[in-house]
Amino acid sequence: MRKALGFICYALMLAADTAAGIFSYRAFVQNISYEYGLLAFVPLFIASYWFSTFFSQLMCLKNGSKLINQKLYTVMNRVSTLINAGLFGFWIYMIITRSLYRNL
Repeated sequence: MRKALGFICYALMLAADTAAGIFSYRAFVQNISYEYGLLAFVPLFIASYWFSTFFSQLMCLKNGSKLINQKLYTVMNRVSTLINAGLFGFWIYMIITRSLYRNL
C-alpha cells in the first residue's frame, strides 16, 4: 500500500510540475500576465514540493531501507529535484528580468 501511495504522490508531483510549467511558459510568451503566472506557479510549486516529500517519506522505511530499488529511488528523486530547481530558477530569471525591465 505504501508503494502504491508513493507512486501516486510522485505522479501528482509530476502533474503539479507540468501545470506549473504550462503557466510558466504561458507567462513567458505573454499569453497570460506575469503576475497571474506567478500567482498560479507558487501554489503549484508548493504542492509539487509536498508530493515530492510525501513520496520520499513513503518509500523510506524506519530502518533506512527503501521499498523500491535504491537506484530507481535515486533517479526518481533527482528527476523531481531537477524539475523543481529548473522551474524555480526560471521564475527567478523572470522576476529579475520583468522587474528590472519595468523599472528602467
